[in-house]
Amino acid sequence: MDRKELLKEFYVKKNYVNLKNILQTTSFDSEKEILARIYLEEKNYDKAAQLYKSLDMIYEYGRCELLKGNFDYAKDLWNSIKIDSPPVLWGKSLLEFINLYVIHIPTFFQIRAFLEVDFDALLNAKMINYCENIANGAHLFAQNNQESYKFIGRVFVNNGYYDLAELFLNRAKDVCYVDPEVHFLLAKCYLNSKDYDNARKSLQISLEKGYGYYPAKKLLENIKLS
Repeated sequence: MDRKELLKEFYVKKNYVNLKNILQTTSFDSEKEILARIYLEEKNYDKAAQLYKSLDMIYEYGRCELLKGNFDYAKDLWNSIKIDSPPVLWGKSLLEFINLYVIHIPTFFQIRAFLEVDFDALLNAKMINYCENIANGAHLFAQNNQESYKFIGRVFVNNGYYDLAELFLNRAKDVCYVDPEVHFLLAKCYLNSKDYDNARKSLQISLEKGYGYYPAKKLLENIKLS
């Protein structure tokens, strides 16, 4: 199987069982990396960590340890990296948010690239205390990227924490009222609590601000049909 087909199996078909069977005995580092990402998707952080360690991918190895709750070990691993790449700088800053002692606020692009992905991963790893501390620092993230409230709110929506999502999305609405996705996500929160009137209002605003924003249009049609 060539790399193009491997990536299709991973990203599109998500055929993890078949891929694991194929990649278990591979000698290619690029294929071992795909296998590690499969283990991450399956929340098998131990096996993912072992692979990243063998590949000398220290940032990814440290991230696995963080997802396991090994804060100090992750910190030691990331501090051992001498090159300050964007992921490493982000990771070190994220640890400050988790530790409730923030010195370095991530840049606009670091927040855009990593906040939602890592917040979702930590939430799925049941690192609730970490997530609570990160969410409590949303106002700091927002100093450099006003979409931060939306990123956190979207993770809460996607994981079914609608009450928490509504809190952050209302903050997002205050600073990014013209963003159609914010109103669309709020509509999902209202629908969860069976507040159909406010859901419709939010979707109408989403359509207005997004010039016919398709997800809002589709959801509004579904409400009318139900």
